[in-house]
Amino acid sequence: RTPAAIACWAGIAVMLFIPLSALLTAALVRAYGLPLSWETLTLRHFDNALFNHAAIRRAFLTSLSLATMTATVLMVVAIPLGYFLTWRRSLAVRLLSLAAELSYALPGAVIAIAAILFFLKPLPVIGVSLYGTIWIILAAYLANRLLLALRPTVSGFLQIDRALDEAARVAGAGFVRTLKDILLPMVAPCAAAGAILVFLTALAEIQVSILLVSSGARTIGSIVYFLEESASSSLASAVGVLIVVAVFLLMLAASMLRRRLPRGVLPWEP
Repeated sequence: RTPAAIACWAGIAVMLFIPLSALLTAALVRAYGLPLSWETLTLRHFDNALFNHAAIRRAFLTSLSLATMTATVLMVVAIPLGYFLTWRRSLAVRLLSLAAELSYALPGAVIAIAAILFFLKPLPVIGVSLYGTIWIILAAYLANRLLLALRPTVSGFLQIDRALDEAARVAGAGFVRTLKDILLPMVAPCAAAGAILVFLTALAEIQVSILLVSSGARTIGSIVYFLEESASSSLASAVGVLIVVAVFLLMLAASMLRRRLPRGVLPWEP
């Protein structure tokens, strides 16, 4: 048991603690490449990121809004879709499930290019173009993250006895009422767990959004990339540390509320 525990902690250190310590060290020195010491220690980069760089604050609010909207929309979509995938499979539903798996497996750059090609021209009927706006990023997030919301929801439906659905139909209840009154209360914790996964992964996403951001719609992940490219590595490291702290605080707040939440809502809780 002891060697296995040591091996597990060593793996965690290699995968998590060592990269984060390098990120923190780069954020605390006056200039990138200097060794960390009392003479080179500074909090200037954190001060700039929090109080003196308006673009970083706007980007974080944009990412927070996008993550919230993506998680909410996909949770609403995943519940009826999970129902049909579990109990009423058809060719159209299977193709939609395959499309969700494919969009998640494809590289983020491919999803971004597809979104550019699809939304470059104004939308039919309304004549509005989403290119260069926050909405094209949201559309790409919805396509790329659907599987993360769908899989926990399908697992929730698989745990429910199908006799409940059949009994509701025998009693004359329609699809909407069956889903709302009987199935939704039981599958909601799993759907919420999927939404939390979507939110946490979309908050600092960069692969999809890097090709879709514009001067008026930048995400926090793209800001880190642009800062690194402009030779502001220490400031980029400080923003990266702040993102990790923000995610950790969100997870900690959710864990503190776990006793008031239904079991299965938090994906990292047993």
